[in-house]
Order: sequence, then structure tokens, then C-alpha cells
Amino acid sequence: MKYRAIFVGGPLDGQERVLAGDCRIINVPSRGTPAVTYRLLFGYGQTPTLIYSLCDIEETLNRLVNRYLGEDKPC
Repeated sequence: MKYRAIFVGGPLDGQERVLAGDCRIINVPSRGTPAVTYRLLFGYGQTPTLIYSLCDIEETLNRLVNRYLGEDKPC
């Protein structure tokens, strides 16, 4: 099954991707720096959209709301 995934924070911030599965942890290699580890926080909808983040749930929800309302400020 394919899932839509949204990433919050780190090098994939704001990106939407299609994943083949619902992995709990996704490691993103980075040149010259340690790999970044995104954790699955939650999924929503009938065909789940998965939310991966480097932040806690409260910060992730704040960033998502601000991004889709057009009020997102760069970190």
C-alpha cells in the first residue's frame, strides 16, 4: 500500500512524498553531517497521510497549521 507522507523539520521540511510502507522511523543520510532520523507521529484520513517529524506533536501541529495558512516563518 502506498502512503502520502509529510515531513516537518530538518532537511525534508515541508516536503510531501509517496512511501511504499508505513515505517516508524526514516533515516535521511546527509553529506558531512550525521543522518537525520524522522519519527512517525501520526496518520490521518481514510487513506492515511503520515506525518513524520523531528519535533514533538505540539510543535509539529503548530508548524503544519502555520504552513497551510501561509504564516510559516523560516527557522
